[in-house]
Amino acid sequence: MSAGSGLLVVRAGLERYAFPLAAVDEVVDLGEPGVVPGRLPAFRGVVRWRERHLSVLHLGALVEGGTPPDARGDTALVVRLGGHPVALEVDAVEDVVESATAAGGATEAAAGVWQVGGALVTMLDLEALAERLAEQREDG
Repeated sequence: MSAGSGLLVVRAGLERYAFPLAAVDEVVDLGEPGVVPGRLPAFRGVVRWRERHLSVLHLGALVEGGTPPDARGDTALVVRLGGHPVALEVDAVEDVVESATAAGGATEAAAGVWQVGGALVTMLDLEALAERLAEQREDG
């Protein structure tokens, strides 16, 4: 099995994650998010994007269920979680690859582990991330 339409590989902390290119609306330079009260642990603030406000969520904190690191990344992926655009803060965009091979099974937030070049990368499941976000909103 291969990822036919291409993958965007990013890094958040020490972890590398991949997204289908078709699932990413845009990669943006992340300015200083506006601070607003929020109850989600991964919530960093809000930014303006195409005449609207987007929540900024630190990708690593969202996946791991923790809080963002003190150091802020300067890049974000605009994706849709639960039908709503959000900015996922990452430390770096590492690669765009045309194909990858499945190397492992799915987990709670991952669609599986894929081999990209010589390295293993966690392919994230955006529907599972949206569910995790909804659960955190309900718990908060």
